[in-house]
Order: sequence, then C-alpha cells, then structure tokens
Amino acid sequence: MRKYQQLALVLISISCIAILLVYKSENNRLKYVLEVVNIFGRSDAASLIRVDNSSRYRAVPYDFDSPLPVWQRVGKDVYVYSAYWQKNDLEAGGTVVSLAVGLEHAVVNFKCQVQHGGKDVVPGKFYFIRLDNPTGSVAAPNGEVSVIYKFLCKVKRDFGHPTEVVFTDSVHAIKRYIPLRVIESKSIPQKMTITACVDLNNYLELDEEFRKPSAVLQYFLHHQIVGVDDFIVYNSNALDSLTTTTLYNHGIKINLLPYNFPFDLANKQQNRQMIELDCLMRNFNAARYTFVGAINEYVYPNSRLRSSNQFLRYANKASSDVTQFAVTSRTICIDDRKKIFSDNLLYDVEARGEKSFYIYRPQDYNRSGSQEIVKSLSIDGNTLFMHRYVEKCASKSDLYDWSTVISSDFLQYVNEVGKELNKLIFR
Repeated sequence: MRKYQQLALVLISISCIAILLVYKSENNRLKYVLEVVNIFGRSDAASLIRVDNSSRYRAVPYDFDSPLPVWQRVGKDVYVYSAYWQKNDLEAGGTVVSLAVGLEHAVVNFKCQVQHGGKDVVPGKFYFIRLDNPTGSVAAPNGEVSVIYKFLCKVKRDFGHPTEVVFTDSVHAIKRYIPLRVIESKSIPQKMTITACVDLNNYLELDEEFRKPSAVLQYFLHHQIVGVDDFIVYNSNALDSLTTTTLYNHGIKINLLPYNFPFDLANKQQNRQMIELDCLMRNFNAARYTFVGAINEYVYPNSRLRSSNQFLRYANKASSDVTQFAVTSRTICIDDRKKIFSDNLLYDVEARGEKSFYIYRPQDYNRSGSQEIVKSLSIDGNTLFMHRYVEKCASKSDLYDWSTVISSDFLQYVNEVGKELNKLIFR
C-alpha cells in the first residue's frame, strides 16, 4: 500500500512539473505577443501592420533575390547583370531577356542557347536592343562611354523551366552561363499591391544624415506603414548585418542584391536606368505596382496603399497601355533638430534638374522584351506625392511650407504616420 502511495506522489509531482512548464511557456508567449502588438495602452497601427506583413510572407513567399544577379563578362567590354525567362502564352518556346551593358566601341555579336538543368539545350536566335541614355551619353573621367542593352534570345521549343542562358562570343567562341529567373504566371489576386526598389548604388555619396542607422530604419518603416509590401535593395554592401537584423525584427522583408557595376560610370542616371529595368523585370507578375527610389526619397499617399486608397482606385481603372504614373515631387530642406523627416515643412521652389519620379506598372511595362512604348499619367498632388530630402537647399529665399498646399485630411494622415515612426524609432 505504501509503495502505491509513493508512486502516486511521484506521478503527481511529475504532473505538477509538466503543468508548470506549460504555464511558463504560455506565459512567455503571451508576453511576447503583448510586446509586439502592444494592444493595451495604445492603438499601435504599425505593430498590427508588422503582424499582417509577417502572416502574408508566410502564406505567399515572394523570392525576389533568387538567383542573385551579378555583372558577368560575356564578351570583350560587354557584361550581363540579370536574365529572365518569359514563356510564350499560346505556343511552345519563349524569350530570355538579359540586361546588359557594354562600352560604346564594344562588338555585340553573340550566339545564344537556353539550357534546362544541364540536360536539354535549345538553340535560340539572338537580338539586341540598344537603350538610349535618358540624359545623353556622358564619358567617365577615363573617357569611357557605356551603353545599356537588352539582349533577347528567342527559342521555339522548351522543356519546362530553363536554368541558364548561354552566350557564345562569336569572336572567341567562349561560352558564358547566366542563371535565369523564371517569370511565373500569377492571377491578379496573388500579386502584391506595391513594392519598392531601393537604389543604394550611390549610398556613400549621400549626406551623412541619411546614412545614420535611425534614418535608414525610418525609410523602411515609413514605407511599410504606408503600405509597401516588399523591398528590393540594390547594393547589398550598403546595409550592414546589424541594420538588416533590425529591419527583420520590425517585420520588414528586404531582398538584398549585389550591384558591382563593371565600369567607371560618371552618369549616375544611367545606373538608375539599369536598376529601373531590373526592378520592372523582377516585379513582373509579382506586384501590381512598383517604384524606384533613393534612401532620401519618401512616398506619401493620402491613405494606406490598400484597395480603398484613392491612387490605387484611379490606377486600377486606367487603361492597360498606361505604363507609369508621374508623381508630384518636392525637394525638402531638413532641420537637424527634427527627428522625423516629415516634420520638415520647407521646400525649395528653385530646385530643378532632379529626375522625375514614377510609380510603374511592371505587367504593362514589359512586353516580351520589345522596345517599350511608355505612356504616362500624372497623379494629383492631393492623392500622392514624393518628398526628396536634402541637407542644404539651393535657395535660401524661395522656401515655402508644403503643408499649406494639401488637404487637411491628407495632412492628418501624414502626421499620423510621423507619430507612428516616433513611437517605433525613438521610444
């Protein structure tokens, strides 16, 4: 009898320990949820957005960084950055679109093949499109002038998903293998609403104010709060591991891409042009809208970028031949005493020569690699605008308060976003 009592005591002790461990585990989970969402005490929209983003990434994994692009030499003074496979809709075969750059004197004469996992190889017909620099040809200090190309390799057969495009220099008969990103077909509901391609190519040339960890975090958090779904960062070396870890901890998904441009390029706009081309191809069949911006360029919609947003309702109704939307932009002078950039109210009326800012439709911009026919619509400044922040304005007299030219509802939303940023960054 005594043995049974001892056995019962042992079982009861084990049960108590098990219950205690379960309680401790559940208590830790509850504390974590309260720390992240922080429902009690304040209404934290940004925290709820991070939870929403995390759930969406688990449900619909978008992989923008596979395979990683990198500038690879395919011929004398000719390099390819990335390559995309677009399968024909109604017949076998398809087209590989490769983004390339070469010096002005370089000979562009290649043969191409499409390879399927090292097994089936299909010969293709090679074409190329020379893309004019929007600001004209500018020579680097050493006299070099580079040209951007689209290389097209068209095949009439295919054996499933291809893995590489093979370029053979007709002069030296050397084969170069470029990994392919396959553009998947997706229905409209499966696509993300909007993504941001972040141009950090000239990151070190920016004012120091924009390279501070708090400023980098502010950029990504701001665009997450206003509704950007995903970020594609060009020049992965610009963000250190501590910064990327901080972004991930805030529920911000970033895709880091290397950008080791092979030439000494004086014309920064040409690098931006190449990044825009890759961004549009990378977002094809993945996002309905995308934009390319630097770390000091902030997009402000008049409400979160979801189905009820005024810009999205307007853009969704626009005809399919509209490829981009021109956004009102201002150059804003920053005051070092203000922690949140949106608190800076003065803009420089005399600021000129800055590149226009667009929100693109990747699906309608890319048509089988052919020369684009660009059609643009302008967006009303009371619907959406972009602010480009600078430390020093060109003018000291023609400075105006931007908050006086937008509606009170719009200004209220901008202020709410600023308050959320204050809570998240400087709490």
